Amino acid sequence: MSRRIGILRTGSLGDHLIALPLYRQLRAAHAADALVLVCNIQGQRIQKLAGPASILPGSLFDEFHFYPVGSDWQSIKDKYRLFRSLNLDALYYLMPPRNAAQLWRDRLFFWLARVPVIGLRTGATAQNVRLLPNSKLYEHEADRLARGVPLLTHTLRKEPQDLSIELSDAERAEARELLGGTSDCMLVVSIGTKVEVNDWGIEKWSQLVSQLAELRNIDRLVLIGASDEHADSEKLMQKWPRQSYNFCGRLPPRLSAAVLADAKLFVGHNSGPMHMAAAVNVPIVAISSSRDLPGVWFPLNQNKRVHYTVIECMGCGKLKCEDRKKECIRRISVADVYASCVAALT
Repeated sequence: MSRRIGILRTGSLGDHLIALPLYRQLRAAHAADALVLVCNIQGQRIQKLAGPASILPGSLFDEFHFYPVGSDWQSIKDKYRLFRSLNLDALYYLMPPRNAAQLWRDRLFFWLARVPVIGLRTGATAQNVRLLPNSKLYEHEADRLARGVPLLTHTLRKEPQDLSIELSDAERAEARELLGGTSDCMLVVSIGTKVEVNDWGIEKWSQLVSQLAELRNIDRLVLIGASDEHADSEKLMQKWPRQSYNFCGRLPPRLSAAVLADAKLFVGHNSGPMHMAAAVNVPIVAISSSRDLPGVWFPLNQNKRVHYTVIECMGCGKLKCEDRKKECIRRISVADVYASCVAALT
């Protein structure tokens, strides 16, 4: 008999794209069941906080539901009513790290809502990311999530087919029509980020694009991102002497991914478009602040070069850096990023 299986996961594009391998394996494990994704962001808008329905392949989930954000009593009651109405037989808890009090709160909530939960462990230490053996990197967020689900602990795969968003032929054709045909060597750049501390700065981006313009084998520059990145992206287009397109604010996420799929290289911040590039298996040069520990939010594909500063305050989690003026990301030089781009294109 078919059951109703829920997955609880918050966040926007990147949060769900790194969880794609988990979603796929849970879909396979529950092939005969209705799979329901419950999240906090709706999906079909062109914005920095695009939700999962705007990017994930249609074959994964039977239903999407969005719960109200807030800790006031009305929001709590609305959440309760939602989970009661979903009639879930089980719910996989794929949430960001929580402290002990938050974990006990969530366990109490789901007990009251009569929802059996998998992966909600009340020990806060179980939520912590772990330093990988014989490495300077920490476990990826996808691996931390899998660690909480016995079904996934030893089987999480991250091959291109596991990361794929399954672009259709029609989506690829629409992207090529927008671009006026295929390119021998297309560079895609995204300078946006939701978090101010992750911003490398328009000056460095301008220097980088000016240097990359000297590489004659790159015949096309494409800029993607949200509408508030359009003006700065126009400044970069002025540095480019050949064919260029600024699609910031113009394309929904899956069409942006279809444009990306024809690229020889993606360069951008540690952000949603970076994880989109991983989902279409395009080589990546990423520029990351140190607000997260190294490795936790790196792209999942193999062909990547991530610029990250090892610094005593790494893992701070700050949205803004007042005291050190974003020293971690400021230390990343244009010369080093340029060298990675040349190596990736060789």
